[in-house]
Amino acid sequence: MLQDIRDKSQGIVVKIIVGFIVVTFALFGVDALVNSFTTSDTVASVDGTDITRTQMLQGAETQRRQLISMMNGQINPALLEENLLQRRALDELIQRAVLASQADKLGLGVSDAQVDSYIVQSEQFQTANQFDQNKYLNFVRSLGYTPLAFKERIKQDVLIQQTRNAVAGSEFVLPYQVDAVSALQSQQRSYDYVTFSLADEAEQTSVTDEELQAYYDAHKESFKTPEQVKIDYVVVSSADFYDDVQVTDAELNEAYQASLAGTVQEERLASHILIETSDRSDEEADQVLAEIETKLAAGEDFSALAAEYSDDIGSKNDGGNLGYITKGSFGDDFEAKLFSMNKGDVESVETQYGIQLIKLVDIASADAPTLEDMRQELTETLLQAKARDALLTAHEDITDLAYASDQLAPIANEYGVEVQQSDYFGRNPSGSELTDNPLVVAAAYGVAVLEDGQNSDLIELSDDQVMVLRLNDHKAEAVQSFEETKELVTSRVVEEKAVASLQTKAESAKQAADTQWTSVELASRGQDEMASLAFTLPHPQGEPSLEVKSLASGDLVLIRLNTVIEGAEAPEEQEQLAYQNYLNQTQVSMNTLSQQTLLEASAEIER
Repeated sequence: MLQDIRDKSQGIVVKIIVGFIVVTFALFGVDALVNSFTTSDTVASVDGTDITRTQMLQGAETQRRQLISMMNGQINPALLEENLLQRRALDELIQRAVLASQADKLGLGVSDAQVDSYIVQSEQFQTANQFDQNKYLNFVRSLGYTPLAFKERIKQDVLIQQTRNAVAGSEFVLPYQVDAVSALQSQQRSYDYVTFSLADEAEQTSVTDEELQAYYDAHKESFKTPEQVKIDYVVVSSADFYDDVQVTDAELNEAYQASLAGTVQEERLASHILIETSDRSDEEADQVLAEIETKLAAGEDFSALAAEYSDDIGSKNDGGNLGYITKGSFGDDFEAKLFSMNKGDVESVETQYGIQLIKLVDIASADAPTLEDMRQELTETLLQAKARDALLTAHEDITDLAYASDQLAPIANEYGVEVQQSDYFGRNPSGSELTDNPLVVAAAYGVAVLEDGQNSDLIELSDDQVMVLRLNDHKAEAVQSFEETKELVTSRVVEEKAVASLQTKAESAKQAADTQWTSVELASRGQDEMASLAFTLPHPQGEPSLEVKSLASGDLVLIRLNTVIEGAEAPEEQEQLAYQNYLNQTQVSMNTLSQQTLLEASAEIER
């Protein structure tokens, strides 16, 4: 399969490498060769503890995967730039090393049993409230860890969190702080304002060709056509493996049995009369129950008694009807009683809601589909799963082929797919699903593809598709001519002149006697855009505060702040708790950051 690799193995470079291996074996033994390939360069050290390039690259890859997961694929490709990810990863590794060093000095520790307990109890690794080994291993692999390395990472996380919890647990908020925030939040302001329309002013603004040319000459750098690339690419899908997988009868039967386990086997139609015990003594509740049972024995209708006695306002006027019930939809005590009854029985049970007198009206058994009924559906589902697994297994071979060749043809030939070609696209979204994918953009503009002319690494488009691309053509960023940009230049110059004119008019209106003010009394914080601007003005000192502000529409507004009334009412309990939590979280964040800064300043860090 890897014919291209075999072809390249005949080159002079490969022969030199093989010669190096032979000499190394002869002179120093196997250990020297292994160490030469496994030793990682040190990129930083913290208090004598080395941080290796391998750790940094692994951290960068972890960050990349986390960003993609958090943003659900809708992420700015610039955030996935390799150098940026590596810098962030190195910063995080230094921070972790500093905190780990502090924990070590404090004598803190975490046992393997604690780590195992944390992993087993994590909801992220559970299926049906049980630890799922496959889900755990898949997650670990997706981050690029081995299970042992992941456990060490968790151990360090828990260790570091102990020191952070100590800082967080020592924070407290004083009543006067809550009162101050409450007073600011409930503050009210009275103000006047007058607006100046940008659209109206722009209509009356004229510009000359000389002004346009001068603006263009001064701002050429802002009139550039963006950098663009065209790529060749291959997409390998799970569907490409359908002919290589098959489903056995045993697998089909196992899937059928699993499907039946999740099928509703029986439904029971029930009515009830609820006797609440929260406002009654046990003796009173028992007395009401006995009274109802006596009337039932005398032949009175259950529905009529439900309307008369039931405390369930949702069902009493419908004869106590609860509809069809399946196991797992009601409480355990209720269901245990209901599913032990025969059709027509009326029995009582005590639940968390009170005493419930249940009538079993009907039993409906679901007709389970046969294996033949489900054969096609189950076969397709199993084939999809097996094809997806086959694609996952092929990741390594696809990566090898991409690395070994300077073309995409070997991959296309191996998996029977076509080499495709994109249109030109830039770094920003263009409306194409493929070239708007941040992973594709990041790979296309990466150093390996754009500058070195190599195939990209394998790109996971989804669980069912992977892609490898290479550069077809590159258009560098270029300055547009004046004629090409004249319309845009005109728009900008008109807007700038209109804004300057409005600014002059607004300043003149401050002292003008004929200014037509609009008054607002006792506005609350965040009431609207105008009020939000009024809350940015300083308190009046003897005379109103006057400032010109910009609205989101581009219009200017002159605001005159007249009075500020501080909030005097004590906050309600719920608001007080919200302010307290906000202040506590803010202080925890600030002090955690201060602690980190202090520890880093005190540590011996070499980059």
